Amino acid sequence: MKIFIDSADVTEIKKYISSGICDGVTTNPTICLKCGVKNGIQGVMERTSEIAKLVFPKPVSVEVTSEDPEEILRQAREYSRLADNIAVKITVIDSKGNSFLPLAYKLVSEGIRVNVTAITTFNQAIFAAKAIQSGLSVSSSKAPHFVSIFGGRISEEQGSERAFKIIEDFRKWLDIHNMQGIEIIVGSVRSQENVECWSRTGAHILTITPEVLNKCLCGARTKETVSQFLEDSKKTMERFLE
Repeated sequence: MKIFIDSADVTEIKKYISSGICDGVTTNPTICLKCGVKNGIQGVMERTSEIAKLVFPKPVSVEVTSEDPEEILRQAREYSRLADNIAVKITVIDSKGNSFLPLAYKLVSEGIRVNVTAITTFNQAIFAAKAIQSGLSVSSSKAPHFVSIFGGRISEEQGSERAFKIIEDFRKWLDIHNMQGIEIIVGSVRSQENVECWSRTGAHILTITPEVLNKCLCGARTKETVSQFLEDSKKTMERFLE
């Protein structure tokens, strides 16, 4: 299983690269703003380019800022020109419920990596995968594309067991139908418990914020144990000197 860092903070990303647990990055304009990025979309593009170079060849997933189809295509093409390891997030539908899978198919057909996102049902996931596979059949792209299931949002409405089943069943479906070049991202990961649960679903990737990652890596009982180790070692070394 891979871990994508959900951040635009270069310092945080470097920290997890140095730990060996950063397999990619996901970001969006809201995250960029929280991380101090300025100058609007130009600033977002510059930070995206910086992150892409930092983690290359690992993927960076970025978000467009429109639901107008032509503008989405324009922005996606512009992002894709920044670096070869960029994947563009395309929501599975727009705010009115219209499918965006034609956009995903078109971009994949052009050799642009996509991350079909905001998925909350099994059916959305399998049709997103079909759109990607169809695009791959007419494209020279060999890079993995992504389908992002929002585990946290599903859990809020239907419970964590339902989220687990959707993710697990989608992974089984991909394997049964030998869907190559498609990886499952579980997004909307909000707690250590989410990580523990969804890491067992067969999903290829969890995208996790630095805040949740820090909580996963640090535990009060572990800190207490380490302190006890150090205290015991100190006492032992003092006895050597007696």
